[in-house]
Amino acid sequence: MNGERTHNMASAEEFGLWIRKLNTTDAPRARVVCFPHAGGSANFYFQFARRFPDLEVHGIQYPGRQDRRHEPFRNTIQELGAEIAQLMGDWKDLPIVLFGNSMGALVAFEVAHRLEAMGNPPLSLFACGRVGPLISPDEKTYLKGKDAFLKEMALLGGMDNALLQDEEILDLVLPPMRADYRLAETYRGSPEKRLSVPIHVHIGNTDPKVTEAKAAEWQFATTGAFTMDTHEGGHFFFTDNSDRLIEAVNRSVEDALTTNA
Repeated sequence: MNGERTHNMASAEEFGLWIRKLNTTDAPRARVVCFPHAGGSANFYFQFARRFPDLEVHGIQYPGRQDRRHEPFRNTIQELGAEIAQLMGDWKDLPIVLFGNSMGALVAFEVAHRLEAMGNPPLSLFACGRVGPLISPDEKTYLKGKDAFLKEMALLGGMDNALLQDEEILDLVLPPMRADYRLAETYRGSPEKRLSVPIHVHIGNTDPKVTEAKAAEWQFATTGAFTMDTHEGGHFFFTDNSDRLIEAVNRSVEDALTTNA
């Protein structure tokens, strides 16, 4: 019995390291789990989470940053996905929507694939600011020198330009950012890895990395429904322009719950 308590306690501690609750709601209809972009943290979604009064929102905290900065980076997107899915496999008290931005869309996709195999599929997957998982961009940003790497970060936005000039901040931000770029740029999808749940893709119309044609490739990653919406803005369009995206998430939850009722 003592061994069992130790196992459960360790599991709860590990769960809390990876999965951070970002809002409070009395009677949630479903749970939204958010996967950050390269270099991002769970708290990136804090303001986003406040827009869902009847959905419970959690953010994933990858190792190697902030309070997990002393933990080793993972080697592949698949490795990240496997660890997170293992934690979420028995999390069945509420239906789950997976929401990933940029690199986070790939991690969410890997988690969704594993959750389906474990018999706990999500209601849907939202993939923002990312080309389809079968597209392998010929980029090696993670190998670039500091100045070229910072130029890439400035191109995509998502980080205040003043912070890009702060050496102390950069010492904290650059290692996880570079590690995550390596994961995203070396990721290789498989045509056999297809979901059966709906995939909803959202992109910004001025995103310098993600065209409509490349984002539309997500349709080949599921046998279920597929939708794509283009918004005003760039790679991080929903930080300033999230109304339609919020509506889409709520609508997908309502549709799924109605269908499954």
